[in-house]
Amino acid sequence: MVESFQNSGSFTWTKPAQISGKRILVHVWGAGGAGGDPTASAEGWICSGGGGGGYALKYINVGDLGASETITIGAGGVAVTGTGGSSSFGSHCSATGGNSGSDSTVNSGSSAVTGVGGLGIGGDVNKRGGQGGQGRDGVSNNGAGGGGGSAPAPYGLTDGFAGGQSNGAKGSGGGGGIGGAGGQAAASSSGGGGGSMTFGEAGITGYAQGGSGGAGTHANGGTGNSSRIVYVTRGGSHGNTKGKNGGSYFRLEPNDIIFGGGGGAGCMHYDQSSGVFVNSAGNGGAGGGGGGAGALNTTNHGSIAGRGGILGGGGGGAHRCQAGAGGNAGGGGGCGFPGSAVGAIGIGGAGLIVIQYRVKA
Repeated sequence: MVESFQNSGSFTWTKPAQISGKRILVHVWGAGGAGGDPTASAEGWICSGGGGGGYALKYINVGDLGASETITIGAGGVAVTGTGGSSSFGSHCSATGGNSGSDSTVNSGSSAVTGVGGLGIGGDVNKRGGQGGQGRDGVSNNGAGGGGGSAPAPYGLTDGFAGGQSNGAKGSGGGGGIGGAGGQAAASSSGGGGGSMTFGEAGITGYAQGGSGGAGTHANGGTGNSSRIVYVTRGGSHGNTKGKNGGSYFRLEPNDIIFGGGGGAGCMHYDQSSGVFVNSAGNGGAGGGGGGAGALNTTNHGSIAGRGGILGGGGGGAHRCQAGAGGNAGGGGGCGFPGSAVGAIGIGGAGLIVIQYRVKA
């Protein structure tokens, strides 16, 4: 059997009468932190993405289980200086949530930097969530957000991966995936989200083109968008108005967990006399991060970064662009503009618990 708990709150798990075998396997992820914005900063990390939730894997002997166990699923971060909530399975194991993008509080022994990931506690395997990517201050309409960090992949082979960072004005990073970091962004570009297998592609400055999403183990990443006429060698003869979603692959079974999706593509916003491209970046598939939302102009309004798939981080948002929310346990993207009707941080994803066990035939 396999059971999953994806919504924040407190629940009671009752040990099934037909349970068989010597032990069960529990996977616990903390919630992701929210992205940051220019209203608060620390350690030089400005407008950073939120950190991914920590992860604990625990084999628990059936005889050590109570007749019931309390399950707590942490709530995703919603404030720039907050943290994602912790998740736990009874007293057996737990995982802290990631720091938000403007919170530099030490998190279970971490360094005091913003957007650091949470950590698993008490498991046979304990891993830390990926750190949110560094953004850029929103002064003079040049702000940009870093992508949210991913949570660790199931079974805990590695820590989570970082969100992509901004390396120039109005360029936003992609969200981290469980197989690779989010794509970085140069000036006026956007990174693709990391996939469940590879890193997100970096944005291409000078060509108004967003990076493609990283490939998944079982699905492709989204193709990056361009928002104005570009060279044929850089994406075609005309602009694409939307970054494509990463392909998705989701498998949850008693003996197998696979989040094999790709990362979402980055998008670009562009104003010109003949019209305005208000774009949406691609969302990540299961295990993939969302694409970032970059911009060419200081007057941009309303473009939307991609959401992370389960365990994936949300994409960062440029000045006055909406950052992407994290998937379950993924960090939200940072935003290069203080919260307003046309620019806001990405919230963190709620925690997650999966229980696997054998039952009598």
